Amino acid sequence: MKASYIESHGGPEVMQYGDLPDPVAGPGEVIVDIHAATVNAADPKVRAGGTYGELDSFPYILGRDFSGVVSALGEGVTDFAVGDAVFGVCDRGQEGTYAEKIAMKASIIAKKPDDCEPY
Repeated sequence: MKASYIESHGGPEVMQYGDLPDPVAGPGEVIVDIHAATVNAADPKVRAGGTYGELDSFPYILGRDFSGVVSALGEGVTDFAVGDAVFGVCDRGQEGTYAEKIAMKASIIAKKPDDCEPY
């Protein structure tokens, strides 16, 4: 999948764009094909590291808020179906919405209301 990611802490110059492996849904997770993501105020703080915390592993995909469509279900997921339009915010300690796909806990996302405009 295509993603915008970092390989080290730093300023905007450390942002890269390229291919990373597709995520796989674990138990209780869904794969969401991301259609939109926000630039969250925490993103530059995570990218910079320092007082906000140091990341343990790279490459690291930033981004916390998203909307998209469920494309795969992990074991035990019954509240969603492939094709459901959803939105949400990543769980604490997880980011990754600056990408085409994300594996997300099904328990923390919501179905997009039917009366919303299309993406």
